[in-house]
Amino acid sequence: MIFSAAQSQPNCGSSYKSNYRVAIIGGGPAGCACALALAQTGVTDIVIVEAGDYSQFRIGESISSETLLLMQALNIDQAFLQQNHAPCFGNCSYWGSDKRGYNDAIMNPLGHGWHLDRSKFNRFLAVQASERGVHLLTSTKLSGSIPDATGFNLTLTQSSAKNKKSVTIHADFVVDASGTRAVFARQRGSFKLNDLSLVCMAARFPLLNHDQLNDEKLNHDKEISGLTHIEAVEQGWWYGAHLPDRSLLLTFYSHAATVKAQRLQHTENWLALLAKATNSKSLIRSNQVADEIQSFVAPSYCLNQLSGRNWLAIGDAASAWDPITSQGITKAIANGIEAAQFIGSPENEFTFAQTIKKMHQNYLTMRSQLYQLEQRWPESSFWQKQHL
Repeated sequence: MIFSAAQSQPNCGSSYKSNYRVAIIGGGPAGCACALALAQTGVTDIVIVEAGDYSQFRIGESISSETLLLMQALNIDQAFLQQNHAPCFGNCSYWGSDKRGYNDAIMNPLGHGWHLDRSKFNRFLAVQASERGVHLLTSTKLSGSIPDATGFNLTLTQSSAKNKKSVTIHADFVVDASGTRAVFARQRGSFKLNDLSLVCMAARFPLLNHDQLNDEKLNHDKEISGLTHIEAVEQGWWYGAHLPDRSLLLTFYSHAATVKAQRLQHTENWLALLAKATNSKSLIRSNQVADEIQSFVAPSYCLNQLSGRNWLAIGDAASAWDPITSQGITKAIANGIEAAQFIGSPENEFTFAQTIKKMHQNYLTMRSQLYQLEQRWPESSFWQKQHL
């Protein structure tokens, strides 16, 4: 793993035991929240199986102030505040009109939300879990699972710089928190329903230095540094936010066909499209990107089967939401906390799965309402599909 000396590191590695009460596949917000909630109830012998090592870049994402209530329930709120993520005071948007609209936190009694350094945030959650006795295996993938009378035998592939090795552990119960891969649920035969995926093409722009931050010409940049920026365009929509390190993240969301046709994986084509989005273009100082254009799939779906004997799926593994809702992380943490209350009771696990399905139906209504607000491009294939 790659960490600076000043960063807290999760207690992780390649060592393992042969038997666990609960195995959680995926060490993101949903998986770590579930592990923390289970530990609070006195459950021991929990293992998180994480495919990465918390050093990879992750798309930045906003969380609302209400998320802090969930962290309070896990007793990690004060530690989170010490992480110094950037405040998010709401959003400004060009959606449904070329006039700017605001939705800010000034009237929210809980205050502002945050723009996260996602890699740092995920690592923080892993540290909190490991400090509470949760066993964390990093750089470890689930390659197979076989049910038995008391749970599952899980085959894990552990990777290091030098080699790979396979190990087998037993878990009485498995939680699939592997994100949109839904790796364990798919091994159980689950598949995705109503999948309407977007593709995200993202770039980061260099840090603003001290002189730039004090430049009067950057009043607009200083303003949006505390706001999420959203702009609808004919081919999709743009998202912008200043991350805790003051770099600017700009992302474009559209369908895969548009990305392919316009070859948006090439920086010059991506910048040319950005130039047509005048409000988003105004956020940057120059066309110098900090790294290459990166692409991410942003799916929207619900699994047909969310639970079974001795297992259940949570977070994006169970139900992924369009990023326009800005609720992915909050939903994941809430899922993890709630799931911990149901583990061990087949009847309750079924109830939890039904709750997730109901939430997804409510989400579909919300997504439809949000996209219906934009009617400026009736002939656009993107908006026609989003309006269905």
